[in-house]
Amino acid sequence: MEQYNRYDNQMKDQREYWNNAHSQQWLHKHSSEKTAFAEEVNKLLPPRSTMLELGCGEGNDSIYFAEQGHRITATDFSDVVIEQNNERWSHQNLTFKIQDISQPFDFGDASFDAIYARLALYYFTDKTTQTIFKEIKKILKPGGHLCFMCKSTDDHIYGQGQKIENDMYELHGHVRHFFSKEYTLHLLSQVALEVESLVTGEELIYDRQSAFIKTVARKPIQ
Repeated sequence: MEQYNRYDNQMKDQREYWNNAHSQQWLHKHSSEKTAFAEEVNKLLPPRSTMLELGCGEGNDSIYFAEQGHRITATDFSDVVIEQNNERWSHQNLTFKIQDISQPFDFGDASFDAIYARLALYYFTDKTTQTIFKEIKKILKPGGHLCFMCKSTDDHIYGQGQKIENDMYELHGHVRHFFSKEYTLHLLSQVALEVESLVTGEELIYDRQSAFIKTVARKPIQ
């Protein structure tokens, strides 16, 4: 119980951690261009898709999708970065919104053709993560896609810091829940999302070689 209480307190600090990061623009130099994952996902999407981005950060992928003709709602739980994004980016297809992923989503059932999350879904306990995936399935349209990327259990910092639960650690104030292939498949099977692709590998993420898992899954058409 003490371990989980410590986690609850730590998660309360995560908004402060990211607000501070964005206030000081720690990631700004990495956020001027679209990411490779965004380009990969764009090739999969039908024209003019309705999209939800979870954990949009500085909005570089958000504006890219908008410019490609998709109608995107880009969310983050940092009010600081959402305010910055509203000043930095402007496009008729793009809306920024504050959203805490760990809380129920403020969207109707079957609202989106695609949900995109790059490095945004791996901050939560297993219990909360499973709830998030249930929310995702609910707001996806039949035939819609969930496209997400997380750091994997092969990452060089996996296992470092204070252990919270299996595959989840807090290091220097930053909480991460590393995903394995098996865990990813389990999450998707629990909500009956069909895996279309699952790729593991390494690439430079914020100037550091990191191990990742990239997944595209689809909500069946009933």
